Amino acid sequence: MLNKAKSSQDSLLFNEAYDYLVEAITTFKIPPNAPISENRLAKTLGISRTPIRQALQRLEAEGLITKSDSSRFTVSLVTPKQVEETCDLLQIIDTFLFIQASKNMEKESREQLLKITQEMIVEAEKDNRDNWSKADTAYHDLIFKAADNQMMANIALIHRRKIQRFWTRSAQYESRLAVCSKEHEILAKAIVNQDIAAIEPAVSEHIDHMRTSILKIIGSTAQMLS
Repeated sequence: MLNKAKSSQDSLLFNEAYDYLVEAITTFKIPPNAPISENRLAKTLGISRTPIRQALQRLEAEGLITKSDSSRFTVSLVTPKQVEETCDLLQIIDTFLFIQASKNMEKESREQLLKITQEMIVEAEKDNRDNWSKADTAYHDLIFKAADNQMMANIALIHRRKIQRFWTRSAQYESRLAVCSKEHEILAKAIVNQDIAAIEPAVSEHIDHMRTSILKIIGSTAQMLS
């Protein structure tokens, strides 16, 4: 019984460390190429270094952080080639998931999806990036749930997270949120109307716009670090 309780507690602490790091990295609270101190994180979160180390190892496997030869962790940079490859992958996976969602989604979820797109449009007009990002997460969660392919959804989540942290940063400065919200609306309507033929070109256009923005911000980041 004690072992079970300890295992549950360890899992909670790991999730706390993991979620904290994901949020900090994807929102640029910890910027690209910045070192990550296990001791500092342990003090900040009030937990031991063990769950933090486990979280760092998972994030290394997912590509958000890098471990040097001296065993020091830093937030990963992203190369233009990695951006291109990730966008190519997301285009394939998103098209599949969106088509599956269109086939499977219940009426209530379809209505909810359209409601979320309107929230994204409103938050974009307010230039509220945090609320927009929350709505974006809810949007994709709803689609992934309807698509009912957890493995594909996890792959999409991990790879999108690697590069979207740069996209949301560039979108903030380039007023891309409004355009992106409209793209989400077009995709949502295609899903709701089960317009399969419209999904692939809409995904392609959306991913290409994201690709262009990320490559631009990656170039700017490289210049600042050089």
